[in-house]
Amino acid sequence: MAKKPIAEQVVVVTGGSAGLGRAIARAAAARGAKVVVAARGGDGLDAAVAELGGRGHGVEADVSSLDDCRRIVEEAVERFGRIDTFCANAMVTVYQEARDLKPEELRRVLEVNFLGAANCYWASLPRLVETRGTFSHVNSALAYRGIPLQAAYCSSKAAARTFFESARVEHEKHGIPVDITLVLPGAINTPQFDQARQYIGKQPQPVPPIYEPEPYAEAVLHTWEHPIRELPISWGAQKLLWGQKLSPRAGDLVLLRNGWKGQHTDEPKPIDSPDNLFEPLPGDKGARGRFSDRSRGSTLWTSLRLRRWLVGTAVVGVGLATMSAGNGRARSLVH
Repeated sequence: MAKKPIAEQVVVVTGGSAGLGRAIARAAAARGAKVVVAARGGDGLDAAVAELGGRGHGVEADVSSLDDCRRIVEEAVERFGRIDTFCANAMVTVYQEARDLKPEELRRVLEVNFLGAANCYWASLPRLVETRGTFSHVNSALAYRGIPLQAAYCSSKAAARTFFESARVEHEKHGIPVDITLVLPGAINTPQFDQARQYIGKQPQPVPPIYEPEPYAEAVLHTWEHPIRELPISWGAQKLLWGQKLSPRAGDLVLLRNGWKGQHTDEPKPIDSPDNLFEPLPGDKGARGRFSDRSRGSTLWTSLRLRRWLVGTAVVGVGLATMSAGNGRARSLVH
């Protein structure tokens, strides 16, 4: 269904104080949207809202709480009158092999990444119905492929992907006028790698190739105007999805070789370093992490895919218009 231009939208972004969420909020405000940013940490939240100027509003909240998610929605409507797009982006992770995960750690990752997204959906859906809006979930290519050290994260993203797959079909069945769109990012240079709980004793890193958050943010915004069922972002993400479809066993063999070393640098890091799993860390972390010297500023694969989608839509539109005109001429000749 047709969506408002970003400049006319009121959007909510959870996990919007840092990383990709911060980049999404900036990009939306730069294009004229009114943006409600939600996050746990007050320092980063205040800094994010300050960047947005009069177009921004901040809500300190934890998405693992349904009551907090309802409060986010209430404050957004009180401030700006409606919600056109709700972007569920908040996440946490733990670097630990599956057999050694503590139950409370796995539960926390699921509470934020999976149940948090479901809470956002439940809380926002009535308001999105009013505006015929969009529920946008920042998922992950790892929803389709579990990797070593990331059992908690991968399982939480897989659970969310299938939850929204079910909801999408239910919307179609019952005529609920809300699109559900997922983005499946590859590796992003965000501060999360300095904040995640880890048991590897080394500095975590995104698995190369690494991209800056800004091109990913632009792809997310595209889906708010042109909803896409699932959008892999970057060639790395697309390659992972195709590889998993063609030969999961080949993926196993690749991960046996580099699935551990690809996720950390050689820099030592104590395993008891402060992390944001249960509580936010102080300070403003911004959008970008420490890997800008190795990160790409654009993703050609995603740009080409989105342009192809737009070209295809235009061709279909022209074809329908031509058919309509031809039918009109035929009717006039009959009469």
